Amino acid sequence: MYVWRFRQFRAWTGRLVIDDWRNGLSPGRRAVFDTFLDRIAKMETWPSGICYPIRNHAGCFEIRWTAEKVEHRIFGYYGIGKEFVLLVGCTHKGKVYDPPGAFDMLDDRKTKIANGEGGLDEYRGHERQGVPPRDGERPN
Repeated sequence: MYVWRFRQFRAWTGRLVIDDWRNGLSPGRRAVFDTFLDRIAKMETWPSGICYPIRNHAGCFEIRWTAEKVEHRIFGYYGIGKEFVLLVGCTHKGKVYDPPGAFDMLDDRKTKIANGEGGLDEYRGHERQGVPPRDGERPN
């Protein structure tokens, strides 16, 4: 059913950065994000308008969508096969990104992965829309 696999950056503290960012979104924005990722995970190829290269950040891309009239971005890169690594979640208006250091975070996290200082965990929030976590499971 799913063609694409999403992985997210895990800090040495165990923090899963996309789960944390997603949890800070409003319920409406969270629902749009989950639905958006769920849909693109099932596509063989992504149509134009979804993923763009990030200028001055070689090999990095941004996945784009809008929710509640706010532009949202996930910065990351293509992994092996049909895998996309999610490194930073942010919002965007004009030339302003929130969090303000989003591009620095992107570079830092990509470097940490390359140097073995950060890990990757499966991101599956889009697969569990509205499904409560089981006992002992970390909520999305």
